[in-house]
Amino acid sequence: MLPVKHPGNFTASCFYRRSAEKIPAAIGRNFFRWPEHFKKKGLNRLEIKVSIVIPVYNGGELLARTLESLRGQTLRDFEMIVVDDGSTDDTALRLAQYAEREPRLRCFTVPNGGPARARNFGIEQAKGEYLYLCDADDIPEPEILERLAAELDRGCDLAACGYRLEREEEGVLRSSTPFTAGPVACGTRREFLQALPALMEGQLMYVNWNKMYRMEIVRREKIVFPERYASCEDRLFNLAYFAHVAQFAMIPAPLFHYYVRGSSNLTFKFLPNRYESLVRFDSALNALYESEGLLTEEVRAVNARIFLKGVVGCLMSLHHPSCTLRREEKRLFRRELLESPALRNSLDNLSGGLQFRMIALALRTRSPGIAGLIGWAGSFAGRRLPGLLQKLKGRS
Repeated sequence: MLPVKHPGNFTASCFYRRSAEKIPAAIGRNFFRWPEHFKKKGLNRLEIKVSIVIPVYNGGELLARTLESLRGQTLRDFEMIVVDDGSTDDTALRLAQYAEREPRLRCFTVPNGGPARARNFGIEQAKGEYLYLCDADDIPEPEILERLAAELDRGCDLAACGYRLEREEEGVLRSSTPFTAGPVACGTRREFLQALPALMEGQLMYVNWNKMYRMEIVRREKIVFPERYASCEDRLFNLAYFAHVAQFAMIPAPLFHYYVRGSSNLTFKFLPNRYESLVRFDSALNALYESEGLLTEEVRAVNARIFLKGVVGCLMSLHHPSCTLRREEKRLFRRELLESPALRNSLDNLSGGLQFRMIALALRTRSPGIAGLIGWAGSFAGRRLPGLLQKLKGRS
């Protein structure tokens, strides 16, 4: 399926037409001017250090909190590109009002097409030397841009940092779990790929928001988020980029706060092609190591554990309220998953702790009923024992 291209640059004239009468005329005239902040400093479009791309859908108050945290960054030479993904609330109006006091903010509205398409559109508009991708409801630490950019200034192709997973229910912080690793410095592509398995299992390399990328590599290699998927699209973007990384730095400090709000968000929303995207990711991950002759037995085992966690997520998604499949359709879904070559290959290469051996033993029966019990147990843990589920997800 070919990716759907975005329409052209959206200007104020088509910005949130449904609420156009609410947006002051001055904003309509000036909303997309090159920020005065840069003009006063004598900067042009090619001299922006960092482009921050943020997709948002019905952002509300959480978006304002994220934008405020970015405004307070110790690195000042950046632009914020916010892509409103066809919100149905007052997100566009809020952004227009926010732009009045933040000249580094550039906003666009596109028809609703998901975060992957919105990010691709935002990257197309970006003018910075480096790229930072942020979600609209999380909080970066004030020095994240400065510290990541410093590593790229020193010659790195990619820099990453630790983060904290903040579990919040009804506005109350229930737990804060750090995800970090010791400092890592890689000077060659081979060194980077050798360090990657441990960082992958530490859940540090899947996501985008704890990393900074060179825009030159993104443009030259035409790296995009696959718009076909609403799951694994961040992992697939990263893998496409990793293939061109030689120098890499890992900053141990947790410089980003990723929020999970409500225990239900620890379970997986049902997506018809979730398993398809997982298989594509697994194939690309193995190919990445194979390209350098590094697909060892140990690496295969790591990749198998990563894949198996994703399989459990697919089974859990059948118990999510978003799943409208009938009972027999769910059974067929499980049967097709159990019979897939990707799962069989993963089970053949698997090694690890007790929980992996138990799940593998159950899946080797190829029983849709037993697979259903695995999904139910994971979904139950996500709703009733979210802390336990998060610990299990982090183990290898």
